[in-house]
Amino acid sequence: MSWIKKAFFAALAVLVLFVGARFFLYWKDYRFYADLALKEAPQGELTTLSNPEEGIVVLTGDRNRIRVAIDLLLQRGSQFLIISGIGKGTTLTDLINAQTASTLDLKVIWDKVILEAQSTSTIENAIECAKILRTKKVTRVILVTSDYHMSRSLALFKKFSPEVDYVVHPTPSEFTEALQGKMDHAFEGLYKFVYEFLKDSLFTFYLLSV
Repeated sequence: MSWIKKAFFAALAVLVLFVGARFFLYWKDYRFYADLALKEAPQGELTTLSNPEEGIVVLTGDRNRIRVAIDLLLQRGSQFLIISGIGKGTTLTDLINAQTASTLDLKVIWDKVILEAQSTSTIENAIECAKILRTKKVTRVILVTSDYHMSRSLALFKKFSPEVDYVVHPTPSEFTEALQGKMDHAFEGLYKFVYEFLKDSLFTFYLLSV
């Protein structure tokens, strides 16, 4: 066997080991947040009362996220809710009607909701939200996103807004619902899960290279 073939198979073996190790770690993080999402109270800190220095950030993507974040805002009376990554031109009324019952009284939350429309990726979510958070007197942020998406999202928010304490509030993804027997959006959930694994792996590789 020539050295070229040996080098090729060695590189292939390293790649397989890297992907396998990354998937194991990704799956471990996913299961942690999925189990948390399936609980009625995902995070213990949320049993404590809200305070004037608490805000909520939700990242758009899956259908459950905004509904959960709005419910949190109504229940806790937090200072604000940033909905990050909405399409340009989308209004709060559009989001409410798409996510929850249209009978919700918008006056209750209107002044507290901040629509962030500049970001188109998770890293941009973190960067754009960091700009907003710097203008707020906030010490704690409840971060809402899907279970499979929480690990990378939390790492990026901590990177760009390290001065804030984060409380994770994952929502069950379509992939998790499929594992629970709800197959309505199983293919879509599997696609998002695998796609996030690839992005998470690239993110990890980037961190290792800098």
